[in-house]
Amino acid sequence: MTRAAEAQQQFFSRPVAHDDNMKDVVENNKFLQQEASDDAIAFPTLNEEALANTWCPQQLEIRWQTEVSSSIYASPLIADINSDGKMEVVVPSFVHYLEVLDGADGEKLPGWPAYHQSTVHASALMYDIDKDGNHEIALATFNGEVLFFRSSGYMMLEKMTVPRRRVKKDWYVGLSPDHANRTQNDVHDDSLTSDKIETVQSGTSYTRLNEDAKSSLNASNDEGNNLPTANMSSKADILQQRQLLQEEATAENEQGVLEDEPEASFDIFRDAEENAGEGLTDDYGYDYDDYFDESMWGNDTWSEAIHEQEADYISVDSHILCTPVIADIDGDGIDEMVVAASHFYDHEYYNEPEHAKELNGLDIGKYVGGAIVVFNLATQQVKWVVDLDLSTDSVSYRAYIYSSPTVVDLDNDGKMEIIIGTSFGLLYVLHHNGTLKASFPKLMGGIQAQVVAADINDDGILEIVSADVRGNVAAWTRDGKELWTVHLKSLIAQGPSVGDVDGDGNTEIVVPTSSGQVHVLRGSDGSKVGPYPFQTHGHIMAPALLVDLSKRSSERQGLTIAVTSFDGYFYLIDGPTGCADAIDIGETSYSMVLAENVDGGDDLDLIVTTMSGNVYCFQTPTPHHPLKAWVSQGQGRNLVSNRYNREGVFVLPSSRYFRDEASSSFWVQYQIVDQSRASSGPYNVTVTLMVPGNYQGKKRIEQWNVHNQPGVYKVKLPCVPVRTLGTVMLEMVDKNGLYFSDEFALTFHLHYYRLLKWLIVFPLLGMVGVLLVIQPQDSAPLPSFSRSRHQL
Repeated sequence: MTRAAEAQQQFFSRPVAHDDNMKDVVENNKFLQQEASDDAIAFPTLNEEALANTWCPQQLEIRWQTEVSSSIYASPLIADINSDGKMEVVVPSFVHYLEVLDGADGEKLPGWPAYHQSTVHASALMYDIDKDGNHEIALATFNGEVLFFRSSGYMMLEKMTVPRRRVKKDWYVGLSPDHANRTQNDVHDDSLTSDKIETVQSGTSYTRLNEDAKSSLNASNDEGNNLPTANMSSKADILQQRQLLQEEATAENEQGVLEDEPEASFDIFRDAEENAGEGLTDDYGYDYDDYFDESMWGNDTWSEAIHEQEADYISVDSHILCTPVIADIDGDGIDEMVVAASHFYDHEYYNEPEHAKELNGLDIGKYVGGAIVVFNLATQQVKWVVDLDLSTDSVSYRAYIYSSPTVVDLDNDGKMEIIIGTSFGLLYVLHHNGTLKASFPKLMGGIQAQVVAADINDDGILEIVSADVRGNVAAWTRDGKELWTVHLKSLIAQGPSVGDVDGDGNTEIVVPTSSGQVHVLRGSDGSKVGPYPFQTHGHIMAPALLVDLSKRSSERQGLTIAVTSFDGYFYLIDGPTGCADAIDIGETSYSMVLAENVDGGDDLDLIVTTMSGNVYCFQTPTPHHPLKAWVSQGQGRNLVSNRYNREGVFVLPSSRYFRDEASSSFWVQYQIVDQSRASSGPYNVTVTLMVPGNYQGKKRIEQWNVHNQPGVYKVKLPCVPVRTLGTVMLEMVDKNGLYFSDEFALTFHLHYYRLLKWLIVFPLLGMVGVLLVIQPQDSAPLPSFSRSRHQL
C-alpha cells in the first residue's frame, strides 16, 4: 500500500500545539469568526410566582422519586432487563456505580448497584454479548473500558478495552502555523481533498506538515491547562468535577469498598503493557553460545537505531467520554461497537506521586488525542482504529471527543457511515472501513454536541446537522455541500432534536443553548420559527425531548418540548404556542428527559434525572403509545427524530400484552408507519424471539421480511416447548439506515404448571364432597345446646 493510500485510510487532522496555529484559519473561516456572545449576558430575573401560576399546565403528577449514590451526568436507559414485562430504569451514576430502579416504584432492584471503580460519561446499552438469549447491560467507563453486567448485577468477565494511542514523544515540535492549510471557507474549499495535502508518516499516525514553516513555531509554549474560552458550563467542566465527586463519594461510602484507588483499573492495563516485552524467562539454562551465529544479529548499529526509535514514542491513556453505538456497519451480519475514544493523561491520576513515577518526568499536558475504535462484538477484539485529532492541553481547541458517533447509511449502499464531531472543531464522515468520505472534514468551532443525521427538509434523503460551542448550527448534504447556517450566539452542548414541533406538516429542529434559550429552526432553510426562542433562567446543557402529550390523536397537532434548565425547573413547552408548564425540581441536570410507560399502566411517564443524584418519575394524563416512547438519548443507534405520526414500527396491542403461550406457535402483528412526504422504503424488518438457555441449539429465532409499503403485517413464530421466559424484538431499518425497534416479553408454559396443581387439588375436593353426600344421616335431631342451657 502506498503512503498516500495509507494516509487516506488512516486520515486525521493536523495536530496543533498552540492557539497561534489557528490564526489564519479563524480569519478565513466564518464559523470561527462567530462568538457565543449571548453567554456573557445575565439571565432574566426569575419570577417564581409567575412560573408557579403558568398559563398552560400539563397536569403532571409525581409518581416516585429516588436518590442514587452520586450525580447523574449521562442519560438513563429504560428497558425490561429481566424479560418479565416490567420496565426498569438503568441509571449510570457519575462515580463508581451502575444502578437499576424498579419502574413501578423507584426501588433499587436486588443485586444492584454494581461497582465498577470508575466514573461514567456514557449511557448504558443493552446487548447479548455472550449469546445466551438474555440481554446484558453494556457500560463504557472513563477508564477506556466497556463492561458488561447481567440483570442480577453481576459484572461479567467479558470486557473490551480501548487500546492506548502511540504517538511520537516530541510530536509538537516544529509544527506548521497553518495546521489545516486552508484559505477559504469549508463550503467552497477544494484543498480539502487528501491528494492535495502532503502527508508524512509519523510512527503509526500521519501528520500534515508544511516544511517551509516547520521552524516558525515555538513549540515550547506552555500556558497552563486553561479550559476552552467558551462557557464554563460546557462538557469540559465535567472532567474537572470528577475529582470533587470522587472525593465526596469516597468520604460517604461506609462499606470500605471505595478505599481502593478509583483509577485502579488502569494499573492492570499498564502493568500488562509494560511487561509485554519481557518475554519468557530462561528456565532451562541453555548455553546460547552453542547456537551463536554472526549472521543472526546483523548490524549492531541498525539494532541500536531501532532501540532509539522505540524510545522516541509513548502510549497515551485511553478514555471514553460518550456513549458507544452498536450496529452492523459493514453488512456482514456481525455487529460492531463504534467507540469515540479520547486519549490523554488524567491529571487527577498522575498528580499522585506514586503514579507520577510511571511517566519519568513526561509533560502530560502535551498529549490530547481522539480516535474512532471499532470492535467486532463476535470476537470482542478491535477491528480497526482511525486516529483523528491531536493537540496539547493548553489550547482553546483540544482534541477531546465529547459526543457519540452517529451511524447511518448516507450512500444507500447497505453499509454505514460514521459521523463524528470533535472538540478540535472538525466534522468527520468515515466509511464503514475507516476511510474518509470525500469533501470531509468540515472545520467549525469546537463541536461538543452530537452530530445528527435526519431528513430535515422532507425530501426523503438524510442531511447532516452539526452545532458548535460558538453557537453555529450548520446543515450539510450527505456529500458535504452546505445547505444553510445560522448563528445562535451561544454555546451548544447537546445535539439537536428533530420533529414537526408546530404541527404544520414540516420538519423543525430544536436546539437548546447555554444562554438558556430553546430555539426552533425550520429544517428547510434554518429560519427561526415563532414564537421562539423560549427563554429560561439558567443554562440548558441537556438535549430536548420531543413528545406528543395530547390526550387524543385528533385533539391537536404539534409536539411538546421537554427540557431541564439550570434554574432548577423542568419545562414542558407547547410546540405550536410556545407557552410552558414549569415544574420545580430545584436541581440542575445534564441528562435528557425520557418518556415511557414504566409502571405498567396505560399512561405515559417522564423520567427526569439530576446532578444531585435524584431520579423523578412524573405521570402524565397522556395515553401511552409505543411510538411516543423515547427510552434512551440516542433511541437505538442513530434516531434523533420523534417517531409518533412520523416514521416507525411497533407491535400491535393484540400481540404485545404480557401473556403465557402454550401452543405450537403464535402470531406477532406489527405496523409500519411512514407519514413523510417521500417514502423511506423499502423497510427491512427482523422479528427475533430470544429465549435463555439452549433450546434445540438455538437462543435466537429470527425471521426477516422486506416491505415496500407501510401497513399492518404479521409473522408466525414457533412456541418454545419448555418452561421459560422470552423476549420478542421487532427491528426495522429503512433505506437510509435509520433504525427503529420495539419489543415485548412473554412466557412459555408457566400457566400450565399453575394449572397442574389444580388438576391435583380438584379430584381431592371432589372426593371429599362425595364422602359428605353419601355419609349416613341419623333420623333423630341433634340436641340444641343453646336450648338445653336455657332450660337449665
